[in-house]
Amino acid sequence: MINNRAEQANTWPDKATLAWQERLQRELNAEQLFFATHHHHAILGIAGPGSGKTRALTYRLANLLQEKVPPHSIMLVTFTNKAAEEMKKRVREIAGYLPGGLWAGTFHSIGARMLRRHAPLVERSPNFTILDEDDRAAMLKLVLAAYKSGLKEKDQDLFVKRGLLGKIISSARNSGMDISTYVKAQLPELVPYLSLFQQVEEDYEDKKRAANAFDYDDLLVVWLRLLLENPALLQRYQEQFQHILVDEFQDTNYIQDRLILLLGEKGSTCLVGDDAQSIYGFRCAEIDNILSFPCKKPGCTIVKLVQNYRSVPEILELANCSINKNKVQIPKHLTAVRPSGEKPRVYISMDNYTEAGFVAQMVEELYNDGLKLQEIAVLYRSSYLSQDIELALINRNIPYLTFGGLKFLQRAHIKDILAWLKILENPRDELSWQRVATLHEGLGPATFQATWQKLRAYPNPLEAALGNKVAPPRGRQGWETFTGTLANLHKAEKNDVPQLISIIMQSSYGRILQQKYPDDFMERSLGIERLAAYGARCASLGEFLESLLLEETLILDSVKEENPEQDFLTLSTIHSAKGKEWKAVFVIGLNEGHFPSAMGMKNLEEERRLFYVAVTRAKDYLYLTATQEDYRGWNRYISGPSLFLTELPLHCYEVVEI
Repeated sequence: MINNRAEQANTWPDKATLAWQERLQRELNAEQLFFATHHHHAILGIAGPGSGKTRALTYRLANLLQEKVPPHSIMLVTFTNKAAEEMKKRVREIAGYLPGGLWAGTFHSIGARMLRRHAPLVERSPNFTILDEDDRAAMLKLVLAAYKSGLKEKDQDLFVKRGLLGKIISSARNSGMDISTYVKAQLPELVPYLSLFQQVEEDYEDKKRAANAFDYDDLLVVWLRLLLENPALLQRYQEQFQHILVDEFQDTNYIQDRLILLLGEKGSTCLVGDDAQSIYGFRCAEIDNILSFPCKKPGCTIVKLVQNYRSVPEILELANCSINKNKVQIPKHLTAVRPSGEKPRVYISMDNYTEAGFVAQMVEELYNDGLKLQEIAVLYRSSYLSQDIELALINRNIPYLTFGGLKFLQRAHIKDILAWLKILENPRDELSWQRVATLHEGLGPATFQATWQKLRAYPNPLEAALGNKVAPPRGRQGWETFTGTLANLHKAEKNDVPQLISIIMQSSYGRILQQKYPDDFMERSLGIERLAAYGARCASLGEFLESLLLEETLILDSVKEENPEQDFLTLSTIHSAKGKEWKAVFVIGLNEGHFPSAMGMKNLEEERRLFYVAVTRAKDYLYLTATQEDYRGWNRYISGPSLFLTELPLHCYEVVEI
């Protein structure tokens, strides 16, 4: 009896464990608590908008650490690095510490980490360059130049200038198909070009290999290939990752789904997402990944998080009534925690100009009633729908910011600075060499290519250039200026990113920048200063270059950064608004042909999910607008209100009359 009691006493939770359990019960609702603490090999959390999804996932991670799960055996996968950092910050606040060794980041950043660790197995060096979409287009353009004579001018424009071939290759790979299968299934009219596409793809792969580079898709595709072609390595990671947690699983593509299923074969896989918010089909996201997960993992536990902490009940009623029209979904019903508020309002205007005037007037009224502009958003299906709204806001002197525009890293001067730095990190990066070399007098593309063919024969092209082993047949002065800057960079401390950027700006590039952009030189210089300030946060040049590419939220927002105390209205596409919330939301352009769009009619359920995402961004006030006549095109266009309005029960909204 004594031994039995002693044994029983050892199983009782200690004070710290009891305190932790009491805290969980106090800070989580019943569904969140179950999700955070349940032990099972497969868990699927279906989390409606505003239901505390991030909170539940963060507490699950904290609970694993509380249970003494080794951090290196946990993989947390998010869709933005910002989300991963936010979760780690919350875990630190909850648990009081953040252990080292945790694998947390986006699919692409974790893929890059694993590929650098095992680079020789995939025919690269660990310092490989990651090509962004613009880099991919530039490299494909170089490859296609060899086939230019065999292409008609209209085909050159389509495949090269408008980047169709790059999109075809990317879509095929992210869908898990070879290019032949993809073209035959999705673009049968392009089958006559198949042999060209296949040859270009092969040459493109060779060129990436020679440049010691991967493109963005490779971080997933080659990561999967690495695991499949190296069984011992796969087994090692399957045994290491005993707990895999994935956020926003409804946004995964074929490759991401396979990676998670493969790595999670021997441990516990916990996914969270919302099939009703799957809106990225154009990026190859497959809603079936989240819908079919319980079938792929027999015995999977499904937890529905449906208590909504964001919106008033009236907004949720409209959202529920809308999404219930979809047939392909995991059914759920959002319930409000907040007390009753105002019904959503529908406004049918005479035309798009009247619609814009109504929105601007209502924004002013909300502002005068005490809302800040930053608490209000105008959302739309496509960017062109915002033009009349912008004019109306300008006329009323209402400051605003638009989202979904040109990204910081896509701007030419930023890409120039990064090209200099990429040469230091990866001397075989042909695209970066060409980008900055051809900025100098006498060094055109043809001269550079002739010089590069000689440089690339050396093990380290940078050292060969600095050692004067190769020189171009023309443009000697420009070449000497160019290599002089490279020499100064090579002598500097490689991991001092601000110092490296300062050297570039003090070189001939500062003069080149001023000559190319005399009207906004100062603004561009400020952007470069911001880039340097960001670089000061990174421990190495390699970390800096990789984090920039894989952190898609780094966007030039100079107005807001320079004036953080100022108040701005948000104008945004719905796709860019996902994951955000405002007190008041306007969803404009709700007419057939605009929303759902003409293309969207091919996948009406995804368009309805997009509408669902839009309306669930609103906390207190929701305004839905449509027009009787439309002058956004060349001629007057008449269409009825969107299906997403006409199918709503009348009790869901009230009509606004002005």
